[in-house]
Amino acid sequence: MRLDAVRGMFLVIMAGVHVPSPLSHVLQEPFGFTSAAEGFIFLSACLAGMVYGKTYLKSGWTEMSRRVWSRAKLVYIVHLAVLLPVALIAWLYARQVAPLANHFHDFLQHPFESLLLIPLLLHQAPLFDILPLYVVLLLATPLAFATARRHGWGIVLSVSFLGWLAAQFPAAHLAPDALLPVHGGSFNLLAWQFLWFCGVALGETSLHGEIVSQKFRSFTATMAGIVVLVGLCARHGALPGVTINSEVYFWMDKWTLGPLRLLNFAAWVVFLLAWNPRPPSWLMEQTALWGRHSLAVFALHLPLVVCAASVIQMFSMNGVEETFLGLSVIAGISLWVAWLEINSRQRKQLPAVPAETQPKLLRLLNREIIRTAPPKPTAG
Repeated sequence: MRLDAVRGMFLVIMAGVHVPSPLSHVLQEPFGFTSAAEGFIFLSACLAGMVYGKTYLKSGWTEMSRRVWSRAKLVYIVHLAVLLPVALIAWLYARQVAPLANHFHDFLQHPFESLLLIPLLLHQAPLFDILPLYVVLLLATPLAFATARRHGWGIVLSVSFLGWLAAQFPAAHLAPDALLPVHGGSFNLLAWQFLWFCGVALGETSLHGEIVSQKFRSFTATMAGIVVLVGLCARHGALPGVTINSEVYFWMDKWTLGPLRLLNFAAWVVFLLAWNPRPPSWLMEQTALWGRHSLAVFALHLPLVVCAASVIQMFSMNGVEETFLGLSVIAGISLWVAWLEINSRQRKQLPAVPAETQPKLLRLLNREIIRTAPPKPTAG
């Protein structure tokens, strides 16, 4: 529940940040030089390491890889189901709705070619690039599990670290869209895969015992807490008499996970692992719902924030109105999550019907079962 609650909190922050308003300025990187995207990807990786790692231990590599790839297939389908309709709407109404034309500018420059590249994950519109990243990382996860089983997570993370290091020194290259509108999204895959595999390794390792020894918890929490505090103060200008050189911000780049940014995030992870806070369940309930239905929440928030941002840009709105619209997006998603949770609980409570008596019962209880039974959950 705690992992779901924190992941849900990051989703709430994303929804608020993506709607341009005074609220988005408040929610922009509140924890220092780290954003909700890092937390969301890392926690998703931790949960993947825990869930699929347990499957690997019990059922073997084949079953584990089947589940991982089934999840990747679902995320891929959701990505196309969300992006394609929104892109087509932007194509149809770009002349009437200027913000849509601006948001999907690259797509509208070469719409036919882009429609061919979108299913290949080679054309990613702004804000619609986290799910493709998630798909690619999921597809590579079974190989990482197999390598870790044979050689340990050290070799996996060493190779992954080299990829992150290469992303910090981008070489000169030819524009990939010289012939085709290839756009890989804002997130550098080489950099963000390191964050993902660190999360997977942490999640899988947690199945075998505690991560931070009880003997060193206080010392570890103190050292990591100092880094966290410095990051918070520096991000929000609370260090008196200290001016950050503009060149330092290149070391905090979000899209390539700059070294200082990665250090700030790692300090948060170590600090929370050592501290191990346990807030009351009532405090976590709402955001835990967001985290439990994270894929549905993320998919819905994309068209909502594009629509809300378009409304803000088209009409003259003051700060209060913009904030109200941003909060309305969060409230709308909360209602959607509540509906999903109710349906999920009803599905779990539906009694199983024996195969030999099912036809007779279906005839006798047609109104009670056929009419009210929810659809079967999607595999994976």
